[in-house]
Amino acid sequence: MRKMLGVGLGALFTVACASHQQTKLDDSGLARLNEDQMQPVDNARLDLGRAQDAVAKAKANESDARARVEVARSEREVGEAQVKRAAAQRDLLKKQYADKDAMAQADQDIASAQDTMRAQDLKLAYLNENVNVAVAERNVAEARVLTQQAIIEQTKYRAMQQAGAPQTASVNPGDLDSRLAQAKSHEANAQKEAAEKRTQAANLYDRWEKVDARARLMAKPQEVPPPAPVAEPLSH
Repeated sequence: MRKMLGVGLGALFTVACASHQQTKLDDSGLARLNEDQMQPVDNARLDLGRAQDAVAKAKANESDARARVEVARSEREVGEAQVKRAAAQRDLLKKQYADKDAMAQADQDIASAQDTMRAQDLKLAYLNENVNVAVAERNVAEARVLTQQAIIEQTKYRAMQQAGAPQTASVNPGDLDSRLAQAKSHEANAQKEAAEKRTQAANLYDRWEKVDARARLMAKPQEVPPPAPVAEPLSH
């Protein structure tokens, strides 16, 4: 699903870029604009800068999410080793004809280790889904850049047309409108995908939290009752 998400949004990104090449304005016409006419263009460019900053932040978040998965994988390997060690200890006690209390404790140790590993499995699943969320949010940020680029082209066209710049004569405003509509649709689809991924991650988190709480409770050391008092021998 993650690959499909990346490919699908990447294809839309390519289409939007191709549309951008077809409707590129000659920026030399901006020289005709006075300060007031140029202000909307400058504002749009500032918004583009913020959108590009958001892409950089989203990429950093994605990298962090992938790093957390690697840590969780290592923790899961430790958990698996603990299960094997607890099972081996029980087998040893069985061969030694250990008493019922020792065998019961060994069984509890195995159950506790298994619960811990189940919690680790869910944690790993949650963190993997968090990577999918980070990818989806990066796609949203990249889609926003496309939208803002389309807004800039449309804003420049309108400003130059208002100033009577001849550079607008070779541009079809309908193409600019179409490009912006495409970009907004692309962004909306990316936002929908990201929302779905966030919901899936939240559901996994809830499941992990419940299993983890139970595993932690099982892992708490049991209170050992004090030994029964030994009767003093009667003196003769």
